[in-house]
Amino acid sequence: MPYGTGVGSPQVRPSTSLLRVRALFLSIGVAESALVPFLPLVLRERGLSNEAIGAVLALYATTAIAAGPVWGYVADRLLGYERTLVLSLTGTAAAILAFGFSHAVALIAITGSLAWATRSAGMSVVDSIALARLGRERRSAYGGIRLWMSVGFAAGAIVFGALDEVAGLGVVAPAYATLCAFNATALLVVFRRRRVRPARVSADSRTPVPRIPLSALPALALFLVALFLTNAAYNASYTFGSVQIASLGGSVVFVGLAGGLQAFAEVPSMAWTRRLARRLRPGSIFAAGAAIYVFVYLLWAAAATPETLAALRLVSGVGFGFTYVGTVLVADELVPEELRATGQAAAKAVGFGLAPIAGSLGGGFVYGTFGLTPFFLTAAVITTAAALLARWAEVVRPGGVGGMVLVAGARWASALQGRRERR
Repeated sequence: MPYGTGVGSPQVRPSTSLLRVRALFLSIGVAESALVPFLPLVLRERGLSNEAIGAVLALYATTAIAAGPVWGYVADRLLGYERTLVLSLTGTAAAILAFGFSHAVALIAITGSLAWATRSAGMSVVDSIALARLGRERRSAYGGIRLWMSVGFAAGAIVFGALDEVAGLGVVAPAYATLCAFNATALLVVFRRRRVRPARVSADSRTPVPRIPLSALPALALFLVALFLTNAAYNASYTFGSVQIASLGGSVVFVGLAGGLQAFAEVPSMAWTRRLARRLRPGSIFAAGAAIYVFVYLLWAAAATPETLAALRLVSGVGFGFTYVGTVLVADELVPEELRATGQAAAKAVGFGLAPIAGSLGGGFVYGTFGLTPFFLTAAVITTAAALLARWAEVVRPGGVGGMVLVAGARWASALQGRRERR
């Protein structure tokens, strides 16, 4: 169904320029670079142990899990994508300012949780904006838009690393809040009269409620498990990789540089996904990224210098580009258009909500108890299993061999039931 037609379909002008969407991704990336690479260091500076850092980050992720699907519903059915994102950014700016003034562990937990609850709308809604303007027929070009967020994150991480080194980590929260407020204002101005309207819901009671197709459920379930395992290991490695860089003598500038290098490496990998999508299914692109992670974790297990850890983030950036684009495309493929933001929010809740809980708690325990080498070896084993599950999901996807068998079985059971009823 083309966009802008039919009941329950999100409305978008087909002539809308993608330039504004690329600029949105760029500015969101710059904002995220002010916080994400340095948050573990902020928590560490405020006196939290490795285990406590893991527990606090797990709490933040829990609130994101609860809030993410709610934001998706609001975007799909009530406010539309852009208005929902403005509300999310405004709330995040207010909550992160409160976090900046919090030093007691209880206040850090409360204000950070509020920030993550409002922030959880961000990526699912931003991705929905891009996918709505691309349409199903151009969906494989999503990576060419998403890479602009990586460009912004890469440049911003290096700049903010230098700023935080000079001014101190106390500027992290106000800088992030300012950028969130700027993005909310820019959305109101730039996307005025160009918003994607929420799906129209017919008053006719006979109109079916949009649901995920039965044939898509096996592939979706397998893929969500693969997404959970991959991102749990990745989140733990990213968080405690930064801590390890600092422990080995790397400065805040060095941590920012490492984050910037990784984000720069995401750019070509996301650009390549458009070409890869002509040959590989989205789940296979995801599995390729997970395999790259395994390679990096094995090398990180033997790393003994901050320079080595930082340099290998270039390679992990390529893996992230593949896994992220694969995640967005798989989620968009397996849910109806009318539930696009809800589907993206559900994938983000698993990959960037539930997975970080396990990664933060498990990673904090393994890193704090057993040290660097067992930590990264565990991440490699978990991610290997995830790559295999992602490939398995391709077998049972709708249209795949396993998927066709499942659909045929469901149709046979339905026909058998019909014969019994006729008797």
